[in-house]
Amino acid sequence: MVFLLPTYINLREYQRNAIQSWYNNSQQGLLEMATGTGKTITALAIAADLFSITKRTNIIIVTPFNQLSTQWIKECRDFGLRPVKAYGDSKKWTPHLDDNLRAFKKELTNITVTVTTNATFSLKPMQERLRRMSEETLIIVDEAHYFGAKNLNSKLPKHFKYRLALSATPTRWMDEEGTDRLISYFGNKVVYSFSLKEAIKEGYLTEYYYYPRLVHLNDEETEDYIELTNKIKKLYHQSKSNSDAKESMERLALKRARIIYSAHNKVEELTALLKKSGSSSHSLFYCGDGQYQEQRQVDAITELLSTEFKMNAKRFTSKESNMEREELLSSFESGETEALVAIKCLDEGIDVPATKTAYLIASSGNPKEFIQRRGRVLRKHPDKKYAVIHDFIVVPPNLEEISTAQDEYYNMVRNQLKKEFHRFREFSNLAINGPEAEEVIWELKKEFNLLDV
Repeated sequence: MVFLLPTYINLREYQRNAIQSWYNNSQQGLLEMATGTGKTITALAIAADLFSITKRTNIIIVTPFNQLSTQWIKECRDFGLRPVKAYGDSKKWTPHLDDNLRAFKKELTNITVTVTTNATFSLKPMQERLRRMSEETLIIVDEAHYFGAKNLNSKLPKHFKYRLALSATPTRWMDEEGTDRLISYFGNKVVYSFSLKEAIKEGYLTEYYYYPRLVHLNDEETEDYIELTNKIKKLYHQSKSNSDAKESMERLALKRARIIYSAHNKVEELTALLKKSGSSSHSLFYCGDGQYQEQRQVDAITELLSTEFKMNAKRFTSKESNMEREELLSSFESGETEALVAIKCLDEGIDVPATKTAYLIASSGNPKEFIQRRGRVLRKHPDKKYAVIHDFIVVPPNLEEISTAQDEYYNMVRNQLKKEFHRFREFSNLAINGPEAEEVIWELKKEFNLLDV
């Protein structure tokens, strides 16, 4: 089988540098490259180059999701490969994989490629076959940050000689041990980094405008927020020495966080924004898994876009099948589907370059989430001059009657806002309208002494 870089692909300078850096680290390493800068192509170029040297290569490609694995299979075929689709029903893929591995062992073929998912990779049928594979195997792990988790990391074969990890966000949030665990397996090194700033500056990603939208809690939410805050304050000092009190406080804090995450006025603010600026095609709406008027937020917003704004809007969630998602992405690309409303299924790896506008209606404090989401919007497309991101930031209630600048509540709110502002800073720093965006939350930052964030 011939395995070559397709003639229509011209590797960019940073991709060539990434490939060389991997070789310089004994054919192991992690590539930290911004979302949308061609990590898949870079990885397959490495594999093709390695094959040209070794003449025989067994390749295992691992991704976190079925949809992403499907994209990898398409890319592999563009390189002339016939990968085994090793996920889903094991009764279907194990005979195919076994045939390929036997042919490779008997030298009836000089290359075999297997594409699988994190879930399948960790299960017994795949683990048994990985153990029987030669040390000359190349393992490629996409969105590799997941493999910082202890259980997944323990499944990585120790005898594989060639190791390549890909991630725009390799540093695991609040998990230094997991980050170290990940990098340790992949040659103890992030061998190459190509940042979003560099990618935008050099014209490989689209420039963007960033608009933070401040959202206030309604009366009922404010009342609930105050009540939960008072309960948390009562447990605060007990929690330092009492595990039961700490557990209770954490449950209450989670419940309070959900109020922010699912704030009713986010939908009201979105409605006002769309009435003022108008709706447009190729828009992504990122929702939370909370409720709005006894509906799931994702369903409420899909209905709002369809009925009030007459948009052809579709849900893109875990409830849709792989085939349905493929059809939705194709329809979105063509413009027939004007809006996709998602929770997390569009966070990582899914190519939607036609996207012009993103509405971040719900976001966590995890940098991985918002960095990946921004990456979905900034991919280059012939019909896109720039992208627009609307970020809905919930402001906690003003509780002057129960709070001072010295007490625990003030510090709790300050820490909560700090998480929001880290996202704001990440987005505004590289935006075309960065200074204008900064003005929106300047007073809030000043009030909570967060001017340095």
